[in-house]
Amino acid sequence: MVKFDDNKVALLESILFTTTDPISIEKLAKMLRTNTERTSGMLAVLKERYSRPDSGIMISEMGGYRLTVKPDFVQDVADLTPHADLSRGVLRVLAIIAYHEPIKQSDIVKVIGNRTYEYIKELTERGLIKVEKKSRTKILSTSPLFEEYFGVKKHVIKAGLAKKPEEKEAGKQEEDETL
Repeated sequence: MVKFDDNKVALLESILFTTTDPISIEKLAKMLRTNTERTSGMLAVLKERYSRPDSGIMISEMGGYRLTVKPDFVQDVADLTPHADLSRGVLRVLAIIAYHEPIKQSDIVKVIGNRTYEYIKELTERGLIKVEKKSRTKILSTSPLFEEYFGVKKHVIKAGLAKKPEEKEAGKQEEDETL
């Protein structure tokens, strides 16, 4: 087993705790003034530490590295950090996408207005949604990072906000027509 400098591991932990955005292993290595192989080893040490049942946090690896709350505890602490880094408008657009995905950007613009374009840009930059160009509009859906960021699974959202049977059938017909 490779031994790592405790101060470097503590610094890595501090970096991961402080950041709100995932950080690449290359950037972490640069901040730690070491190589990616050693940084990877130090990440493994922290992952092992946080894998114990008495730890409420874990290292997230989606789009880089950062510390996040374990899924088992997200509901218990959600009211302490209600994703204040996202504006109300951005959250509204994200909620529409999550509920209706996949959805045309033009449909959201009809409801929200032209500010939608700013919101979509921010959500795309944060990696919370996927954008697919289709004709003169874009098709929007949530990304895997969305699930991790909010600590929920897509099927849970759909189950909690189940559509009426006639809406499901209409959605299925639209989907069949596009194929």
